[in-house]
Amino acid sequence: MVGGLLVSAVGSAPAWAQRDTSEINDEIEETEGDLTAAVEAYNQLAEEAQDNRDMIAQTQESLDTAEAELGTLREQLADYITATYVDQGIGDVALLLESGSPDAFVERLDRLNSANLYKFDLIDELKTASEEYTIQLNLLGDLQDDLDEQEAELEQQQDELNERMDGLEEEWQAAAGDAITDYDLPQMTDDEYAVISFALDQVGKPYVWGSAGPDSYDCSGLILRSYAQIGIDLPHNAAAQYNSTPKISRDDLQPGDLVFYNDLSHMGMYIGNGLIVHAPNSRTVVKVVELDHGNVYYGTTTVLH
Repeated sequence: MVGGLLVSAVGSAPAWAQRDTSEINDEIEETEGDLTAAVEAYNQLAEEAQDNRDMIAQTQESLDTAEAELGTLREQLADYITATYVDQGIGDVALLLESGSPDAFVERLDRLNSANLYKFDLIDELKTASEEYTIQLNLLGDLQDDLDEQEAELEQQQDELNERMDGLEEEWQAAAGDAITDYDLPQMTDDEYAVISFALDQVGKPYVWGSAGPDSYDCSGLILRSYAQIGIDLPHNAAAQYNSTPKISRDDLQPGDLVFYNDLSHMGMYIGNGLIVHAPNSRTVVKVVELDHGNVYYGTTTVLH
């Protein structure tokens, strides 16, 4: 058992913090919904991106094959031109077949054909291969550009939403007050101590909606898991916990009792000396705060008393 009355809080709310935490929590939930949607869209894009990367890899294989075939065809055509027409006074027309961009190469092939000099199947084959190479190359570039653009847009959206959430969390902290880290617990029974000590051991762990430990919690999940330590089962929902436990007056609060806020959308556990331990929201961690910390008080119930 632990006794004492020492309680101290750190920091104070600035003048600009005028909204109560219930209103801020609503905006946090809305923003978190937007952020979750953005993250899911990014995850979906990641799956699509993998499909695109597979297609890019296949395209690159085709490009490598086409490029090798082009090189072989160019060499064959150059050898043919040199061997067959070197004495016709046309000059070194094989220079027209030097490597360059696919578009430029096709243009040079068209020049050869327009001169009615080298009309044979090899030129047509080489032209077709060059055109196919260009199509594949453009497809590869388009895929990469689209992927980069979509990823950049979603990353920017997430950055903007995270920045908005950071601002809301700062406002929430200002309205709710900073976490209390220096306190003594009052005298309590073994069951009270078992429940409260477990809850306090979770201080600093992150809030995750729908979670009941061991590494993260939401508000009702923290209470559920704490009471499970002494074999008491509670539902994983703040309103359900309120409706399934005996109501008491605020003046009768004892360690281990439950305190509800924001029309039963939030709750915490009373630990004595005007303090509760709770899992506030997704932008912060399990912490100890004053009973009147900014969330809108709704009511109290008891489990042990």
